[in-house]
Amino acid sequence: MTFKSVLLAGLLLGLGACSALPPPQPERQAPRIAPSEPGASVLLSELARVAALSPEQRRRELANLDGGRRLDDVRRFQLAALAEREDSTDAYERGIKALAAMEEGDPRTQALVELLKRALKARIEIKQQTLRAEELQDKLDQIKALEKSLQQRSTPGNAP
Repeated sequence: MTFKSVLLAGLLLGLGACSALPPPQPERQAPRIAPSEPGASVLLSELARVAALSPEQRRRELANLDGGRRLDDVRRFQLAALAEREDSTDAYERGIKALAAMEEGDPRTQALVELLKRALKARIEIKQQTLRAEELQDKLDQIKALEKSLQQRSTPGNAP
């Protein structure tokens, strides 16, 4: 019996060692982003500056940026922000292309770029829906005019 108890104790100790919990791992913390990322703050200030410009100033700056061959990320964002203030689908598409050409930056900058892309895409969609609504309204007006002329023809005239 002693041999069995020693064997059982050794077996239990071996199993106990195998089932021991792994050493605790240090907690992983999400990387902290400084509240004032230089990229995001520059882009936000650029948005505010573009919003304060008059339409003529915006057109001038947009023409200057369109003429430039090599643009850095800030200039591309500026081009997109100026294009967002225009009222043409072509300008919106140029803005989206400029944003797509930007390099990936910090998460805040990327979020701002994605937000402006969505705004430009939404403006394009609104423009398309407005054109479609105008076409449908024209067709509706034509149908109403046709219906009115048919009603006038079908009403019997004053018979003598």
